[in-house]
Amino acid sequence: MNDFAAGSPGAAPVSASVALRRGGPATWLTLAIFLYGTGYLIWYLGTPLGRAPQLDGKENLVLAAQIVSGALPHAPFYRAMLYPAALALPLWLGWPASWLPALAAIGGLLCHFASTLAVARLAARLWAGTRANTATLLAAALWGLNPVALFYAVDVLDVTPSLALFLWGLVFLSAPGEQKRATFAGGALLGLAVGVRPHFLPVALLAPVARAWLAGRWRFAPRDALAWAGVALPLLLVGLTQWTWAGEFRVMPWQGAYNFYAANRPGANGRYYTQQMFFTGLAPGENPTRAESDLLYARDTGLTPPFSISAMEGYWHARAWAAIAQNPVAWLKLMGRKTYYLFNDFDQYNNKTYAWHQAQSPWLRWNILSWGFLLVLAAGMIPLGWLSKERRPAIAGLLLVFLVYAVGVLMYYASGRFRLPLMALLCVLAAGWFVPDVLKQPPGKKRWGILLLAILMILAAGAVSVTNAFNARDESTFIQDESLCANAAAEVGEDAQAYALAQQVLTRDPQRPDARRIALLSYFNLATTDGAQADSADGWRKQLPLLDDLDLRDAGLSLVAGVALWKTGDSVRAERVWQDGAARFGPDSPPAQALAAARYLLQSARPGATPPTNSTYLQYLARPN
Repeated sequence: MNDFAAGSPGAAPVSASVALRRGGPATWLTLAIFLYGTGYLIWYLGTPLGRAPQLDGKENLVLAAQIVSGALPHAPFYRAMLYPAALALPLWLGWPASWLPALAAIGGLLCHFASTLAVARLAARLWAGTRANTATLLAAALWGLNPVALFYAVDVLDVTPSLALFLWGLVFLSAPGEQKRATFAGGALLGLAVGVRPHFLPVALLAPVARAWLAGRWRFAPRDALAWAGVALPLLLVGLTQWTWAGEFRVMPWQGAYNFYAANRPGANGRYYTQQMFFTGLAPGENPTRAESDLLYARDTGLTPPFSISAMEGYWHARAWAAIAQNPVAWLKLMGRKTYYLFNDFDQYNNKTYAWHQAQSPWLRWNILSWGFLLVLAAGMIPLGWLSKERRPAIAGLLLVFLVYAVGVLMYYASGRFRLPLMALLCVLAAGWFVPDVLKQPPGKKRWGILLLAILMILAAGAVSVTNAFNARDESTFIQDESLCANAAAEVGEDAQAYALAQQVLTRDPQRPDARRIALLSYFNLATTDGAQADSADGWRKQLPLLDDLDLRDAGLSLVAGVALWKTGDSVRAERVWQDGAARFGPDSPPAQALAAARYLLQSARPGATPPTNSTYLQYLARPN
């Protein structure tokens, strides 16, 4: 029996952990990975987005707080809850909630380091033989120093923790010999990965086959079914938790049903989820996709909340399959585009666009490692490695895992976040380039045939990754990144940055209400703290176009709209805006207090005028501009 398809007969297996503990290149590489990851983490935590996570990250923080406070609704879980539950642990231990984004980022970086070791160990087993240490170190470098992996690792997302579980599950499944404990442990880790992120379910279902092939055996034995037992254990616990909490035995969260429809409906772009509705009044951490699915379901069915989750899931699945059946040719074209997007070098948008954020970071900007680079390396190594009969089952096992996971991704969106596990597998496949017995080809025509196939696969991979068919390198999502960062900057009080980013958004789309709101509120903060230049009549006059047809939906915006009019000399309209705000938001609201201050200033020359009590705006409105 060989160890993960040992590269040459009698070759001793190489342990990645041993290789990384040795002196010389291994020590320096370990230090480089640690310093690079830690440096990026420190830089990121200094950014507004690192201190104030948005969208999915904020939702995870809200769920963690609800778990600790007991405010989590007794209903089936909309999203996988193992990661929010892990985030809740520091809060349960008494750590301040303000520390949670940093703690989550540190945990994500540690998971990235764990994934790096797993990738190295898989490469050590696959490319065992002469100079296999080189393959181990190359795989560790390709993943440990990978800028895309680091980009996602420090966010408050479940992708990196679930990836670490997934990769270590493969490490255990690839254990040599007939180790039943390793088989069960590998399955259990895959089951945990599914519990954290359901995208791994297709791989978990094929765990026994993966176990046999990764261990170097074409035939799968009954004992390999222990992997299924391992998978079932954590998923059973998840189901029992939902049954105890919500009264329903459920293994999977229910957000996938609407996402499956949205990803395959007529008009879907194949790259990322696009909202059909724009929401302005969602609570912090509230999921806009869930809000949209609820509203559309109510509109289509005439039902009112609370909805039956099972009925809603069935409805969206039926809608998706009906759309596919009605126009299968269009759906096949959509799947073709998705496949192209999945293999293209550009990381597709999912809450954030990697290309935009890479350009902002000095730690990521100059790093050449990317999906396309790894795809080209891996594509060339597959035919070269296949020459070794001992390695073929293991290579087939990795390709099976790759393809099964890829199919699962293609049923939804080809986003950069979703394909991250595939990128890790590419690092394992690409690590054999400096293993001599792999590069040594057989004599005669067979050698040239293999080399030609390797060249053709490299060219095909390069063509798919660098081209821009179907608008793969779509930068229109950059506006979302600017808006996201503007909102984060506003939340942490970085008003100059928030205002600048909001203006960038408005340059792309002058009608964006969220950007206009951030620009106005940030400018007001700058005007009250930075002095005359921002608070001048000319400065405020430039902000007046932002008020056109703007819905003054909160007290702060109502206050600032009146200030802009007051500072530019239109006291009548300013009073009217504040009066409307006072009627809407109450007598103690900021617009009500500004109204009282303004009326005193307008009437102060009259006998008997008295200053308003409790007004914090009197001195500011009276300040010359």
